[in-house]
Amino acid sequence: MTTTPHASPGGPEPMRRFWPAIVALLVLALLTAVHSLVFGPLAARYHQQLEAAGELGAPLDPRLVLAPLPPRVTELLRRNSLTAAEAERLSQSGFLTTDLVRRVADVAVECGIDVSASEPGTVAQTPGTVEVRAEVRLRGRYSQIVALLDRLAKDRSLYRVEQLSLSPLPTGAVEAKLELARAILKRSEGAS
Repeated sequence: MTTTPHASPGGPEPMRRFWPAIVALLVLALLTAVHSLVFGPLAARYHQQLEAAGELGAPLDPRLVLAPLPPRVTELLRRNSLTAAEAERLSQSGFLTTDLVRRVADVAVECGIDVSASEPGTVAQTPGTVEVRAEVRLRGRYSQIVALLDRLAKDRSLYRVEQLSLSPLPTGAVEAKLELARAILKRSEGAS
């Protein structure tokens, strides 16, 4: 009678089944140790140097650097801003509201629209802006009114149409009542 050797439950056979998992755990432990011992202090030193450079006025971290404004945005802000003293003086004199009426009327006439009435509106000031309002009554074709709004949009001024009402006339034209505002930014005295 021959006996076959039985593998004992704690013997080498069960270990052979789990050798890939054991090797993976050993590799993970090795990589974690290398990362902690080598790359952890290196990354900490790098962040300390970035912070020190930023304190000296040379921010090297791209998240800390402010991107310059595009030239078109800079030009838009320059064209639509005044110093606080200029804004106060011009709004008190009524120049800003009459300038708004003049701008809209000039563009309307260029579009072939009759300006039947215009009225400067109120001036509202906040710490950072001056808003001037005006009301203009116009007579023209619908396409001319649309052309006027298109021209105002391309004027590179900060306009806001607050109300536009159109009434048809028997001649085929429309009578429009346009209430709009223009925002002017206040800049510090030293900014250009």
